[in-house]
Amino acid sequence: MNPERTVKITKRQENGELAQVEVRMLYCAATETGYQALSGKNIEVFLPVIGKDKDGKSFIKEMPPATDEDYINLALAAIVAAYERDKQTPPIDSSDILYTATRAEVVELVSTIAQMRNEWVYIPNTVENEINESKAKRKGTRKNV
Repeated sequence: MNPERTVKITKRQENGELAQVEVRMLYCAATETGYQALSGKNIEVFLPVIGKDKDGKSFIKEMPPATDEDYINLALAAIVAAYERDKQTPPIDSSDILYTATRAEVVELVSTIAQMRNEWVYIPNTVENEINESKAKRKGTRKNV
């Protein structure tokens, strides 16, 4: 998982001209906390409702109720997290996303943050297996002193 990504967003410069700037996004715990502060909603709006069928198998009963606005707020929180970590000011703000960014840029922003969120939440089975194997090896090689 790469917790940091870069996207390009059009912003209005001080001279009034439009220009594309590269914007870093970082997905971490601070991103989720920032989202909750920005939106006033719980991060769980991004989680699907899981149900179980009569055989006991899990399935997605209901997709997450997150809206485009939720994803934009999450992206803003990821942008702030990336720049706060480096003690810098983000090159864009919400008005750049809402008023000067192109439709394609907003779509890329939302799809990037959705992908980052999915990678953060769902650890692939191979990683889980490696962690479990590593723990088992350590337990087996420890000597009682």
